[in-house]
Amino acid sequence: MTRPLLVVVLASAVSSCVAESGSPALRETLPNGALLVRYPDLPAIDDTVPEVAEPQIDLQFGHAGTDDPNLVFGEVRGIQAASDGTMYVLDFQATEVRVYDPEGQYLRTIARQGEGPGEVAEANGIILSGDTLLWMNNYPRGVIVGIDLDGVELRRFNKPVRSWGYIWDGVFDRRGRYWRATGHSDEGPTWPPRLGLSSTSWRYYYKSHELSTATVDSVFLREGSVRSYRYEDSNGLPQFLPILHESFDMVRVNPSGGFWRANTAEYRIARTGEGGDTLVVIEAGLPELPVTDQDRADFIEQGVESWGAEIRAELEEVAALMPDVKPILAGMFVDDEGVLWVRRVAPTDAPAFYDRYTEDGDYLGSVRLPFMSSPASRMWIQHGTVYGRIYDEVGIPSIVRAPLS
Repeated sequence: MTRPLLVVVLASAVSSCVAESGSPALRETLPNGALLVRYPDLPAIDDTVPEVAEPQIDLQFGHAGTDDPNLVFGEVRGIQAASDGTMYVLDFQATEVRVYDPEGQYLRTIARQGEGPGEVAEANGIILSGDTLLWMNNYPRGVIVGIDLDGVELRRFNKPVRSWGYIWDGVFDRRGRYWRATGHSDEGPTWPPRLGLSSTSWRYYYKSHELSTATVDSVFLREGSVRSYRYEDSNGLPQFLPILHESFDMVRVNPSGGFWRANTAEYRIARTGEGGDTLVVIEAGLPELPVTDQDRADFIEQGVESWGAEIRAELEEVAALMPDVKPILAGMFVDDEGVLWVRRVAPTDAPAFYDRYTEDGDYLGSVRLPFMSSPASRMWIQHGTVYGRIYDEVGIPSIVRAPLS
């Protein structure tokens, strides 16, 4: 897969410094003027050191068995919080946005399902802007609707990219532009699908919508390819086998301008301008995670157990296609204060673990979230506080809040 980061040559002059957290860092100025910040020894995901915070839940609400329907959630797809702690929760199943005070008490509902002003057909995400405007992704209609905190519609615009996802991942930057990733391939689908290993080339972009002028623009990000493996089952139908441990490229909008870019195979994150010029590079000296012979053997045996011994040969072929090392990074995002959160790969049953950085690559410490270990868990960061949805043993969601400090 093509890497998005620019190749750089290290300058000969090396200086050391200490980040705010006390973690030692090496800083170098690259020939193109970019700043390289290297961290040779970040905390391990199970360390209990001062640099690793473990926020504790101080509020939880929403449960079954109550007489108040406003405290029962079907499917939470968005949580936003104002600076005074007021919470806005999108229930996808009910198609409504409910408002709660800082103690979790229901206040009012400001958006519902419908076709009128301030209403949506369906919504899979919300974004609070400046404590005054709540954006909702009305994806069946291809529009984004902005309402005030009483539910009165103030704005709407057509999305530059017509798409649907489980949770809306559009971004508004500080210049008043809305961004959404997209891509295309010149290689059309084939039927029946090609059997065995195949690769499809893609071109990836971010499209933007300027709120003040309605101008739509795009920024080319990279070219890449996606590998897949298909086989025929006993009924002659094409089926898909995953190629485990493959790395992938990540690009996230930086709200103050440009993008953060990384590949999950290595701890190397670059902040670039919209033209692709590298401004800051963050590196960390974490050990590689090799894909072992046992990993490959486990994949084959688990596949035989799930899909049958008749595809053992195909499973062995896919196991041989696995890379030599596993991904180190699991994801990244930028919070409402412009802090970059980098999620490391952790064991399935381990808490989510993030490293946090400023735009200039300064390490702000790490965060371990024990209540976010479930794959179904989801979090939002607002005003230095973690807001999340978690599920009980029978799958009922509730809202939790955990201050970072």
